[in-house]
Amino acid sequence: MLDLRPLLLCAALVTPPLAQGAAPVSADGADSLPAVRIALQWSPQSQFAGFYLARQQGFYTAAGARVSLLHGNALRSSLAWLRQGKAELATAFLADAMVAAANSDTTAAEDPRPVLIGQLVRRSNLMLLAWKDHGISHLEDLDGRRVSLMPGPFSAAIRALLAEHQIQPELIPQYGTVNLFLHRGVSACAAMEYNEFHRVWQAGVDTDQLTVFLPRELGFDFPEDGLYARSDWLKDHGELAQRLWNATIKGWEYARDHPEEALDLVLTEAKHAGIPANRPHERWMLKHLLAAIFGEHSDAASANGQLSARAYAATAKALIAADFIKAPLPFAVFCPRCDAKDKTPSMAREPRPRPATVPASVPGPTPNSAPSPGARPARDSIPRSPPSANADASPDESANSR
Repeated sequence: MLDLRPLLLCAALVTPPLAQGAAPVSADGADSLPAVRIALQWSPQSQFAGFYLARQQGFYTAAGARVSLLHGNALRSSLAWLRQGKAELATAFLADAMVAAANSDTTAAEDPRPVLIGQLVRRSNLMLLAWKDHGISHLEDLDGRRVSLMPGPFSAAIRALLAEHQIQPELIPQYGTVNLFLHRGVSACAAMEYNEFHRVWQAGVDTDQLTVFLPRELGFDFPEDGLYARSDWLKDHGELAQRLWNATIKGWEYARDHPEEALDLVLTEAKHAGIPANRPHERWMLKHLLAAIFGEHSDAASANGQLSARAYAATAKALIAADFIKAPLPFAVFCPRCDAKDKTPSMAREPRPRPATVPASVPGPTPNSAPSPGARPARDSIPRSPPSANADASPDESANSR
């Protein structure tokens, strides 16, 4: 008879630990921990570098959760993932989350609302770009002109700015790209300083061809990305949610201290998702987002995640003026962990500065911050957003998916 003992011994020596009864191990070594899904607003890009690093570096595992990251798109927003119970946490603009919360039934258990866990991006990056050769040098020059804005509360600050100065442009929906602006089909378009502004430059448009308006310098400085939880999930997982917030901040601190490593990971995530990306653009995005998260001083992290009552009230006024909501949720309900002493913000109007032309604090891309002009695509090679972000997408969903 064939003696199988030597073969069995060899098999035992090379059998991996999992086959010997060890618990399954996930990519971050935390399969025995509770699973938490975080829905991100858009396709892989530097806007989410801190989340990628928090997962890769094991910060989420140390916080006590096995985290998976989902990406929104033009067809399903991060808040839709949250509302449908397909995610426990989600990133969203403050304005988008305020609309979703205000329109929810706070008395219905089956209608969970977003609750702010921490405010990440503490200033507005929204811009309004206009063609100088269309005769646009002052905000008032937009009256009666074609202007494209992202639908929904995403562009509430621009709408409120125009309304306050009694400017009535012809508004055109702007979904996943700025192509209509690049083809000069509109005189002005909405843009994010960390994204579309740089993409316009990469398409061959020099900044001296543009007039740039910054709502944040004109009295409409609304915070943007925050981390939100489902209200029903948060009731039983408040401490875990706070630990995951702290882990996310650690991820962003790691991105700040290791930017090239962060960019490597962002580009890997984009490649795996089949999303076109280039390092100069992602570097530009990361640089500006870090500034918006940590402020002028790199050690001034927004680790406490506090949203000010003043910013909440200012955003609420703009949303009411743009007819997105009738009234906001009470501040303490929207953000239970925000400063209780600051929970009844004043809704009184404040004087606004007169609009200027190109704000001096917004320099265009330079050879030190972006590739040299020779590295640009040809002028007619218009950069496009991910394939799912197209003009046929649902306006409500695409507006919330940035």
